[in-house]
Amino acid sequence: MNILICDDETRYLQDLELPIQAYMAGRGISASINATSDPKAVLTDGVRYDLAFLDIQMPLDGITLARELRGRNEKLALFFVTNYDEYQDDAMDLQAFRFFEKPFDPKRLYAGLDKAMEYIDGASVDLYLYSEGVHKRVLVDDIFYVTRENRRTVMVTRDGAYPTKESFDDWCARLPAGFFYAVHKSFLVNLHDVERYSYSELYLTDGTRIPVAPRRQAAFHKFWFAYLRRR
Repeated sequence: MNILICDDETRYLQDLELPIQAYMAGRGISASINATSDPKAVLTDGVRYDLAFLDIQMPLDGITLARELRGRNEKLALFFVTNYDEYQDDAMDLQAFRFFEKPFDPKRLYAGLDKAMEYIDGASVDLYLYSEGVHKRVLVDDIFYVTRENRRTVMVTRDGAYPTKESFDDWCARLPAGFFYAVHKSFLVNLHDVERYSYSELYLTDGTRIPVAPRRQAAFHKFWFAYLRRR
């Protein structure tokens, strides 16, 4: 998961970064956080962010930056930092989750993050189907798992199994880290569809049995119970 914190007042960057790191770590979610005071650099970095916390009053204002980021990812979960009501109409047009005032209230921040994670869980992705030569919109929750089959990457969904042009690693980076987990070098699993878990193996609702690699069992065990606490 890619997270952006952008505020030209550098003293506030850590005030957000540390609790966000703690939130993600406590839930076993792998997150890359870019905390920067340079909004112009964000304009050119090309990163597809999943979460963004933007100060509205910057040399390059947060509203302009938000429009650029939403263009990269229409499902971006967006938060604004502002003490000025005059900007809230523009911010609401961008469907911001919440406004935060400085100094930050950790309880309010965590409540906002809970809502954002629910939103991200319902995101959708574009899946290219080689067999039909068309783009098809697939809901994330309709994906059972992604697997490597020889040199191919195959996505298994409720509608069937499809080879994709993206690599296995691409899907690991793209699908929501809150409930997709690479339990094996060849299996990225949607935990929403796990019916039973026996430490070394997952049993999915469609009857599939997927092994958990020995080297990943301890880390996944911790992630699994953090995931259950969020459900």
